[in-house]
Amino acid sequence: MNRLKCSLLLCALLSSSAGWATEPRTVGDFALIDHQGKFHQLRYYGDQDAVVVFIQANGDPVVDKSLPAIHAVQQAYADKQVTFFMLNAQVDDARDAIATEAADKGFEIPVLVDESQLVAESLGVERVAEVLVIDPKTMTLRYQGGVDGLDAVLSGDREPASGSISRGAKIAYLSREAHQQNVPSYSAEIAPMLAENCVSCHHDGAIAPWSMSSHDMILGWSAMMREVVLTRRMPPGQIDTHVGKAIDGVAGLTPQEKQKLVHWIDAGSPKDGEIDPLAELTFNDPRFSLGEPDLVYTVPAQAIPATGVVDYRYVPVDLDLDEDVWISAMEFVPGDRQVLHHVIAYLSSPADKTLRGKATGAARGEQIAGFAPGRQPDTFRDNSGRLIPKGSSLLLQMHYTTSGKETMDETQVGIYVYKKPPAYVMSSGVAGQRRFMVPPHVKEHRLEGEQLIERDAYLYEMTPHMHFRGKYMSYTAEYPDGSSELLLSVPKYDFNWQYSYPLAEPLFLPAGTRLVARGAMDNSDRNPGNPDPTRPVHFGLQTKHEMFFGFTTLRYVGDTPQSLAGEPAEDASGDGDEAAGR
Repeated sequence: MNRLKCSLLLCALLSSSAGWATEPRTVGDFALIDHQGKFHQLRYYGDQDAVVVFIQANGDPVVDKSLPAIHAVQQAYADKQVTFFMLNAQVDDARDAIATEAADKGFEIPVLVDESQLVAESLGVERVAEVLVIDPKTMTLRYQGGVDGLDAVLSGDREPASGSISRGAKIAYLSREAHQQNVPSYSAEIAPMLAENCVSCHHDGAIAPWSMSSHDMILGWSAMMREVVLTRRMPPGQIDTHVGKAIDGVAGLTPQEKQKLVHWIDAGSPKDGEIDPLAELTFNDPRFSLGEPDLVYTVPAQAIPATGVVDYRYVPVDLDLDEDVWISAMEFVPGDRQVLHHVIAYLSSPADKTLRGKATGAARGEQIAGFAPGRQPDTFRDNSGRLIPKGSSLLLQMHYTTSGKETMDETQVGIYVYKKPPAYVMSSGVAGQRRFMVPPHVKEHRLEGEQLIERDAYLYEMTPHMHFRGKYMSYTAEYPDGSSELLLSVPKYDFNWQYSYPLAEPLFLPAGTRLVARGAMDNSDRNPGNPDPTRPVHFGLQTKHEMFFGFTTLRYVGDTPQSLAGEPAEDASGDGDEAAGR
């Protein structure tokens, strides 16, 4: 197939033959994770001439019969601008079973797992083993039919060939049918779901740009809500829940919740009942989400220009402590959220004070806490804490981005103090890489960093950090006995929402464990946040540069306030016995 013939896909689909779209139908954007845990979004493939989607189902005889044909067409177009996917919308096919089927039958095409069936519904998929051809440049469906006609569609022939392979059994959309008969109730189902998952950010004075304050507000934003759910843009901070350890407070809606919300929106977002549950909600947001701190400090006012690049600022904050304090948490409240991108708080000891404030950050001591969009306050669990010695100060690395208008930022720091020393000492670490170069135009430049656990420890939290080109990141524990365990996968990293992921239960890491962060950068023009895809990117502090850090929060076995002071512990604490038993 020559290039001219392949490009005819954009204009040749005017035939009235079966399967050809006489009037190409617009399709909405969507995002799904495939059977191997990789994120895919339809609009990302807008540089392709076509996206082919084959509807797969485990153990289906028509699918099995079609596989040689679909793989043959994929191989024939391997050097063309055509991307192939399978899509599984069978609610009974679990992702691990799909992965097993793919391995056993030698699938050469990623299988998108549509657990909620909403993508298949939106595409108008009705049968297994049918093929859809989408023009991602115009977001239109150009063909829907059997595998037999696929080569004719992609080559630009005016008549699809006939053959022996047909579409398979109809897909059962039980949720859609149920919700068509009984539309989900706004007052009993939709409003409570939004209150639990969304309203904490979407209310007056909170971080979100609009408030879910009533049914009228939801109705006005319903199309946007549908779109961000189908593209996995909201709720933010989503992870791959099929792998890794249990994460506390993981963001995201269940497949069943997504079905209720989208089907309710598709039904016209009807309101029922005399009382609007969202309008009844009241909020009394404290300035500090953790409650009133024991110590509050105001960072010296920072003047931020309307435009341009603002160099990192290293701002000292005197704590005026005349005694050692153990802290249980630290929280930052931005003076102007529009311009404050992040804060990293370093502990500056009295010996550092002659160096502090240098633009190079030479006075930086141990990192103790931080702030970034979407990041939760730093809290230390299980009666653990961090020590701030008397006479110390904080050195804040403050990163600002301009917003189009001059402003002043007066961020506040809240510190929560133990009345007596905690039982354990919390520490921080990082699995990262500083020496790298991301070539221009590359869509997936893989990076890797590791942290060696030199003493027995418990892992509490993981915080991926990259800049605008960050694509995905995962954490894996590689144990001394040769085994390994995937702990966390963030398949779609978003620089605008830098979450920390606390483990529901701390994970014991024996000495010699390697914590490995693996991820990738997208320096192509398909990355909408990329400042300049024509330039190579190196490590650097500004967002025009890149970082690759997998931060960790962990507690080393045996680290107590007494041990750090060189004193015998008040009690054995059980750490040794617990570690030996794992």
